Amino acid sequence: MQVNQCTRQLAMAFAIGLCVLTATAATPAYPTRPIRLLVPFPPGGGTDLLARVLAEHLSGAGNQNVVVDNRAGGNTIIASEIVAHAQPDGHTLLVQINNLTALPALSPGKRTISVNDFEPVTLVGILPHILAVHHSFPASSVKELIALAKKAPKKYTYASAGIGTPVHLGGALFASMAGVELVHVPYKGAAGYTTALLGAHVDMTFGSVPALLTHIRKGAVRALAATTATRIKVLPDLPTLAESGLAGYNIASWYGIFAPKGTPDRIVNQLQAEIARAIKTKPVATRLSDYELIANTPAEFVTFLKRDAEVTTRVITQSGAKAN
Repeated sequence: MQVNQCTRQLAMAFAIGLCVLTATAATPAYPTRPIRLLVPFPPGGGTDLLARVLAEHLSGAGNQNVVVDNRAGGNTIIASEIVAHAQPDGHTLLVQINNLTALPALSPGKRTISVNDFEPVTLVGILPHILAVHHSFPASSVKELIALAKKAPKKYTYASAGIGTPVHLGGALFASMAGVELVHVPYKGAAGYTTALLGAHVDMTFGSVPALLTHIRKGAVRALAATTATRIKVLPDLPTLAESGLAGYNIASWYGIFAPKGTPDRIVNQLQAEIARAIKTKPVATRLSDYELIANTPAEFVTFLKRDAEVTTRVITQSGAKAN
């Protein structure tokens, strides 16, 4: 009896061990080929910079290269759809921003790309923006700008990185809260709106810190206010729009990594863990010093996206921003 019982126990232990080994052996390695990281904007600007810094780290941390692929256009839909329709194996990823939560609210009742088409991996970081005007613009404060715009409805223009971007929504919210009418001029990315402002083809922008800071310091453009709820650390003397009379104004860019819907949890978690390690390294933290780096868990990112969608919908409703 004891011998038979012992034999059965040994057999069960062997079977369990065999199952574990089989399961381990059956788990495919990742990555097995180069990873394609799509950016929905042209080279230059906050999204492209973040993507390239992460790609460099991930390439060095793994056994495969991470290649940045800029696919601008379609209000970020072109790049987003490529990833949404890719094989869900973690070898095609997307860097997206606020557009992903804004597009459904900008096109109510119409089919468009949305968070539901992806597996959220992590919120990499948040980036503040600045209301800036060309150096020749006849206003040196938010109060003066509003006064000019009220006297001449639809005379003054603001450039953005495209419809639904934080730069677009920042201008729309400003116009709504200030009670003025501005003309929106969308470009394909930060390089486009920055060039337009430097050439005085537009009067102002609500652009990101990396896109504008050098030009502000050189005097080519004039910063009037920060768009965030608190002041920007690199420009501590610059007041916020809330401090300048628009109480409650708060706009910033967020940057997240997304995988195609159906990507296995183990791959999503592996990516998030490596990005979390990346932001703690000195090279990444130094090159992305203008960003508030986060790298939260996939579950935390899902919660963030739901909250952001609610806030963005309110901003679009309040400002009257349109998809075209």
